[in-house]
Amino acid sequence: TPAPPAPAAPSAPGATAVPAPSLPGQPDAAPREPAALPTTRAPLGEAVDFDTGVTVDVLSVEPITVAAQTPGEVSGPALRVVVEARNGSGEPQQVGSAVVTLVADGGEPGVDTTAGDPSPLTGTLPPGSTATGTYVFMLDPAAGREVTITVNYAAGEPLAVFTGETS
Repeated sequence: TPAPPAPAAPSAPGATAVPAPSLPGQPDAAPREPAALPTTRAPLGEAVDFDTGVTVDVLSVEPITVAAQTPGEVSGPALRVVVEARNGSGEPQQVGSAVVTLVADGGEPGVDTTAGDPSPLTGTLPPGSTATGTYVFMLDPAAGREVTITVNYAAGEPLAVFTGETS
């Protein structure tokens, strides 16, 4: 048998509903969209320099075949994407929260996978240093496709969007 319904919370005599607080100058309405991040577009093979002093480049986009090795992985055609981040600023730059995505022609997303030995950007990049990260995306077919690769080297920082054809 189902559990009995929970008793209604008692209400104090004369109690009224209180609306959620709002900030001065802010409407009482729905959540707001976050501000768009600055975006720089470039062809594959061309680096993007940001005002932050960080330069991002896609060093290679290589069609590979991955073999599933753990539960949940899938075997098949994929793209291995190698991304480079250079810190030309005088301050350490975080790259451990980097996000790299891939979309192929026709809007088909590349599905990131742990197969194929990815090794993403990690940690903090000291001034004057360079780091590379490898990302693997399932995509069938992988070779000869027009792709768009978006790199966000750190949360809240500008985006680099690279477009070109895989080999």
